[in-house]
Amino acid sequence: MLSKIVERAYAQFNNRSRHPIPGKHHMNIEDLNESMSADEVIAHLNGESIYEYRAEKELRMRISEESKQYEGAPSSGWPPIKFNWDLSFEGQRFSLDGMKADEFLKYYPNGFLLGHINLQELDIKLCHYSRRDEGELWKVGAYDKLARLIVYLSENRRISPPLVKPLESGEVIFNGGHHRYAIAKELNIENIPIHIDPKHKKKMDSILNIEWKNI
Repeated sequence: MLSKIVERAYAQFNNRSRHPIPGKHHMNIEDLNESMSADEVIAHLNGESIYEYRAEKELRMRISEESKQYEGAPSSGWPPIKFNWDLSFEGQRFSLDGMKADEFLKYYPNGFLLGHINLQELDIKLCHYSRRDEGELWKVGAYDKLARLIVYLSENRRISPPLVKPLESGEVIFNGGHHRYAIAKELNIENIPIHIDPKHKKKMDSILNIEWKNI
């Protein structure tokens, strides 16, 4: 019988996972060792070493603590931010808020298309669910996640472009990247990169004027 620590960590990992985890990440509780700590269980399920997991955990905790001072703050009170866009193929999976690498290759073997778009033009075509209007920065979405992203970006850490999908209405929606967009809009960024599933290119071209970069 596994220890309660291992069982709780396994349940915690499954509750946090937004996507099914294939391959080596798709494990049953029987695959775990009863002597494992909670950190070791989660690192094992993530396919990481315990050192990688703990380093990332410490980073998340530090950023979370520092971000509290910015919750609800106007952009005039933010630290300086410059978007350091990660345009690499390896970084594309993070447009989906952290899909596992093997899962990304399974569902998107050719990756995403990369384009650049004028933010004001994109904003006009965003559906109400994704668009952030004036005064809504801290009222829509997860304010704690937004505050953490402010700290993350202020440290010049790489960030993947938002993932945009067309709708039948002639509008578009974010499949990932609402807070990235919200910060870019608040800071009056003129142009941003976006990722598109290749199957949506024709529809996206009929909605937006996109400058494609990797086709």
